[in-house]
Amino acid sequence: MNQSEFENMVKKVSYVPHKYMVLARDIFKYGLVSSVALAVDVGLLYVLVESWHVHYLHAATAAFICGLLVNYTLGRIFVFKKSRLQPIREFICYFLIGLVGLGLNDLIIYVLVLLSVWYMYAKAISVALVFFFHFFARRSLFEH
Repeated sequence: MNQSEFENMVKKVSYVPHKYMVLARDIFKYGLVSSVALAVDVGLLYVLVESWHVHYLHAATAAFICGLLVNYTLGRIFVFKKSRLQPIREFICYFLIGLVGLGLNDLIIYVLVLLSVWYMYAKAISVALVFFFHFFARRSLFEH
């Protein structure tokens, strides 16, 4: 095997791990962005329910939307910098993904509260599921 063949083989082998490293990096960055959005979402949910006595489902919806806006803004700046869509189309697609996420969020919280789970625990379960839905949905739409 000559050096050129060896270099070609190394390129082929190193490409696969690099692809997964980029995915891992993006998930990590999205996790950081989502942590800030989560603080807004959960903090607002708690304040609305405990201090303002808003019904838990209405509060969950309002808080989710605020967190979604934070997530979109920070995600656009730090994670999904390049989009294959025009900005307005990108926002519409993100909004539609957000609506599905909102539906999942509210459904999970509603069902778990019906099963006598505290609304904040129900929110924690919802967060875990909706996080991955949002990440992979956004990634498939916006990344090249």
